Amino acid sequence: MKKILTVLLIAFLFLGAFSIQSCKKCTTCSYTYQVAGQPVATYTYPEVCGNSGDIDDAENTCAAAAAIYGNVCSCTN
Repeated sequence: MKKILTVLLIAFLFLGAFSIQSCKKCTTCSYTYQVAGQPVATYTYPEVCGNSGDIDDAENTCAAAAAIYGNVCSCTN
Protein backbone atom coordinates (compact mmCIF):
# COMPACT_ATOMS: atom_id res chain seq x y z
CA MET A 1 0.00 0.00 0.00
CA LYS A 2 2.84 2.38 0.83
CA LYS A 3 4.41 1.77 -2.58
CA ILE A 4 1.19 2.68 -4.38
CA LEU A 5 0.84 5.89 -2.37
CA THR A 6 4.47 6.78 -3.01
CA VAL A 7 4.09 6.21 -6.75
CA LEU A 8 0.87 8.26 -6.84
CA LEU A 9 2.52 11.09 -4.89
CA ILE A 10 5.52 11.17 -7.24
CA ALA A 11 3.22 11.09 -10.28
CA PHE A 12 1.11 13.93 -8.85
CA LEU A 13 4.18 16.08 -8.16
CA PHE A 14 5.61 15.33 -11.61
CA LEU A 15 2.38 16.27 -13.39
CA GLY A 16 1.92 19.32 -11.19
CA ALA A 17 5.35 20.65 -12.10
CA PHE A 18 4.58 20.44 -15.81
CA SER A 19 1.09 21.93 -15.51
CA ILE A 20 2.42 25.01 -13.70
CA GLN A 21 5.02 25.63 -16.37
CA SER A 22 2.54 25.23 -19.22
CA CYS A 23 0.44 28.14 -17.92
CA LYS A 24 3.27 30.64 -18.34
CA LYS A 25 3.53 32.13 -21.82
CA CYS A 26 5.73 34.83 -23.30
CA THR A 27 5.18 37.38 -26.05
CA THR A 28 7.04 40.23 -27.68
CA CYS A 29 5.05 42.95 -29.43
CA SER A 30 6.11 45.68 -31.84
CA TYR A 31 4.70 48.23 -34.27
CA THR A 32 6.09 50.57 -36.88
CA TYR A 33 5.48 54.28 -37.05
CA GLN A 34 6.66 57.36 -38.90
CA VAL A 35 6.98 60.88 -37.63
CA ALA A 36 6.76 63.55 -40.33
CA GLY A 37 10.10 64.01 -42.03
CA GLN A 38 11.68 61.02 -40.29
CA PRO A 39 12.34 57.49 -41.57
CA VAL A 40 10.02 54.64 -40.59
CA ALA A 41 10.90 53.31 -37.15
CA THR A 42 9.90 50.22 -35.20
CA TYR A 43 9.16 50.19 -31.49
CA THR A 44 9.54 46.82 -29.80
CA TYR A 45 8.18 46.27 -26.30
CA PRO A 46 10.20 44.17 -23.85
CA GLU A 47 9.21 40.51 -23.66
CA VAL A 48 6.28 39.87 -21.32
CA CYS A 49 5.84 36.49 -19.66
CA GLY A 50 2.92 35.42 -17.53
CA ASN A 51 -0.59 34.04 -17.68
CA SER A 52 -3.05 34.74 -20.48
CA GLY A 53 -4.29 37.92 -18.78
CA ASP A 54 -0.75 39.36 -18.72
CA ILE A 55 -0.30 38.49 -22.39
CA ASP A 56 -3.65 40.07 -23.31
CA ASP A 57 -2.73 43.26 -21.43
CA ALA A 58 0.60 43.52 -23.28
CA GLU A 59 -1.06 42.96 -26.67
CA ASN A 60 -3.81 45.52 -25.91
CA THR A 61 -1.24 48.11 -24.82
CA CYS A 62 0.70 47.64 -28.05
CA ALA A 63 -2.48 47.75 -30.16
CA ALA A 64 -3.57 51.01 -28.53
CA ALA A 65 -0.18 52.64 -29.12
CA ALA A 66 -0.05 51.43 -32.73
CA ALA A 67 -3.55 52.77 -33.37
CA ILE A 68 -2.32 56.28 -32.56
CA TYR A 69 -0.06 56.06 -35.61
CA GLY A 70 -2.65 54.27 -37.72
CA ASN A 71 -0.74 50.99 -37.66
CA VAL A 72 -1.25 47.49 -36.36
CA CYS A 73 0.64 45.84 -33.54
CA SER A 74 2.34 42.51 -34.21
CA CYS A 75 3.04 40.06 -31.38
CA THR A 76 5.07 36.86 -31.48
CA ASN A 77 4.83 34.09 -28.94
